[in-house]
Amino acid sequence: MAKLVNIFLRGGADGLSLFAPIADPAYHAARPTLAVGEGEGLDVGIDGFALHPKAVRLAELLRGGRAAILPAAGYEGQSRSHFQAQALLEAAVDSDGKPVSGSGWLGSRLAAAADSVPSPFRGVAVGTVSVPPSLWGTADALGVPDPSALRLGALRPKRRRAGGGGAGGGYTVVDSLLVPAGSRLVEEWSRADLLPEGAAVGVGAAVGVLDLMARSPIEVGDPSSFGSGESAAIFAAASELLGASVGTEVVQVDLGGWDTHTAQGTLDGQFAELVSSLDAGVGGLIDRHFDDADGLVVTVMTEFGRRVAENASGGTDHGRGCVAIVIGGGVAGGLRGDWPGLGDLDDGDIRAVNDLRVFQSEVAAAVFGAPIETTEASLGLFHG
Repeated sequence: MAKLVNIFLRGGADGLSLFAPIADPAYHAARPTLAVGEGEGLDVGIDGFALHPKAVRLAELLRGGRAAILPAAGYEGQSRSHFQAQALLEAAVDSDGKPVSGSGWLGSRLAAAADSVPSPFRGVAVGTVSVPPSLWGTADALGVPDPSALRLGALRPKRRRAGGGGAGGGYTVVDSLLVPAGSRLVEEWSRADLLPEGAAVGVGAAVGVLDLMARSPIEVGDPSSFGSGESAAIFAAASELLGASVGTEVVQVDLGGWDTHTAQGTLDGQFAELVSSLDAGVGGLIDRHFDDADGLVVTVMTEFGRRVAENASGGTDHGRGCVAIVIGGGVAGGLRGDWPGLGDLDDGDIRAVNDLRVFQSEVAAAVFGAPIETTEASLGLFHG
């Protein structure tokens, strides 16, 4: 079975700046200050398009046929509300294509192949303290801001060295005399009368985490090969989980900051820094794990795109049609799906003609061997 890293760009990433239709005059007219100019973007061998100049590693993967990019992507009921859009995109769907409450598109896959004893490291979310909706519906998932800090105790942000002030990135555990040992938890909870089944499962999973950490501790080392800043530490944590002997099959990387309403920038500035961080993290993962025997699939998605026209604050507002990317050895590279152009918009947005649910279904089939659960036309993301 392949391993999956699902990168979620929280906030609604601007696909028209990441994957720019540089040959379309309507693009330049709608974005007089934000458009990527012809000759400024990276050529990826796709007529009429260029990748953002900070996406150097992604461009290499696209040119080499190891990545596929899906423009004009969306799904039924796509909203311009962050909360609603993320909830809809991350949820599992039933046979009628309707969201399933409390079950995520990745969590449902893990649950389908779960053992009777919880194995919480099968799905791990890094960059967050909670399990994101994508991984709901299984006991085999954790939200872990820093894997090396996994033990019983109170979690708090690390402090900078003297003179630095503020939080220093990452987390530390403050041990407490009131925190019981795992063996004591098992003993006392096994004697309790009328214990709720869900609580017992949760305690069993927690003790399993502690036992596994004792046998196979995860130490996140120097993150510099994944870029710099907070995102580099998140990607380094994801990499350590992939390489550790803890049974991890799915890692979700949550990256925030993509809600670029003001001062978005183009070749430099806010958006360029976000793309640079994403690109460095993906490049680091590919360098370390792409040739693993089990294989690696990396997906990049966001809850919605941005409106075509730039706003008066030098940014872009919530839209619909967005961009998704998949990387892997079996990927049918290049442009996938259809591009409707910018001549016929959906209330100022790119028409979302390519279904992100199909995207997720084809990824799940490649990673989990699951059947493709959609009647929509195939996007052909993978060979065979």
